[in-house]
Amino acid sequence: MSGEDQLVNLISNEGDKYEVPLKVARMSNLIQNLSEDVGEDELEDKDFQCPKVSSVILQKVVDYCTHYQEEEMQKIETPLQGETIEEIVKPTWYADFCKVDREVLFQLVAAANFMDIKPLLDLTCLAVSVSIKGKSVEELRKIFNLPEPEPLANNDGGDSDVEGDDQDG
Repeated sequence: MSGEDQLVNLISNEGDKYEVPLKVARMSNLIQNLSEDVGEDELEDKDFQCPKVSSVILQKVVDYCTHYQEEEMQKIETPLQGETIEEIVKPTWYADFCKVDREVLFQLVAAANFMDIKPLLDLTCLAVSVSIKGKSVEELRKIFNLPEPEPLANNDGGDSDVEGDDQDG
């Protein structure tokens, strides 16, 4: 096999192997850069570790990259041309791809970032932003697992605690 017809293995942090065409794997700039360090004749059946990506998420990443080779996602334009993911993202397969629970979506963002797959990162970040739009501060704290802020110390008067700090003379 030559070049892009070659098959390589992406390996999850759990050790599961996903055999994919090199062209699909190279959507990841991480894999692209690693594959350039290896001679073309040594790429066939080469293992590429994805230590920060679980098997479930790596399977979804492979599904995304494989579909992208068949039907490319339209670039997400700003300002956004709609309020919902279905209005913004075309073709609809990509909007449907994002219809997962929030934890999976966050893991997809992390995987796209780690593997450096810009179109997937753009899509998943958009899906997160659409899902949190209009949420209250309390809801956002819960979604992102953020603690309540510490109360500010009260200065009992609001003036500077330093005496003689008068700039007038």
